[in-house]
Amino acid sequence: MMNNKSFVVAKINFRNIKLAYLLTGITMAAVLVQDIVYFVLANFGINPNGEDGMTVSFGNYLFLFVILSAIFIPSRNFRKMMNLGGKRADFFKGCFVNYAIMAAATSLACVILYYTYERFITAVLYTGGSMDVMHVFGWLDNGVVVAFLRQFAFLFLLATVLHTLTAAQDKWYGWLADVVIVAIISVFTPIAPLRAALVWFFNLIIFHSNAFVQIISCLIIAIAVYSLNKLIFARRVI
Repeated sequence: MMNNKSFVVAKINFRNIKLAYLLTGITMAAVLVQDIVYFVLANFGINPNGEDGMTVSFGNYLFLFVILSAIFIPSRNFRKMMNLGGKRADFFKGCFVNYAIMAAATSLACVILYYTYERFITAVLYTGGSMDVMHVFGWLDNGVVVAFLRQFAFLFLLATVLHTLTAAQDKWYGWLADVVIVAIISVFTPIAPLRAALVWFFNLIIFHSNAFVQIISCLIIAIAVYSLNKLIFARRVI
């Protein structure tokens, strides 16, 4: 059960991931400056993208914030919080709150930017369209609300997996997990039956035609993986 201390931990985590804010902000600012420059050039009759230029959706760069936060929180904030007298159980629950909020906020921002900024910029500069994960993964097929939920579930899964892998990196089982992941990618890919299993898994968490199956699968796997942090943080040296 979540308690007030869990939300306090979540607030502290949000305040102590300044590098994630900074790097994401710099990346998005660079993309925005590029679009502004291209827009100015277009007004002078110069189109640096050509007739069929494409772009990566502006909102998708927010994924970087989720990824960086899921790495920085367990690697940098855990030690600080324990030294300040925090409890491991509260840290475990607080991080869960962090990732739920991050996934929801990022998914919502991506949807809003897709239907506002992205529509404008593709009409003016990138006539070839934009590559947005909601469109590429088929999440928009069932409407914007379902697309938001599918994106939220995937981002939540991504955050919890990265958090867990990062938290375990100073232990032997963390290194073993890295080896297993590399082995799965390198061994499963060239062997047809194993490749089919890998494709089935990615279809389950990303491309599944049934939105409900994809959402539930992501959430169940995310909770199962994140539960491993109880053991990791219980044995982790401060």
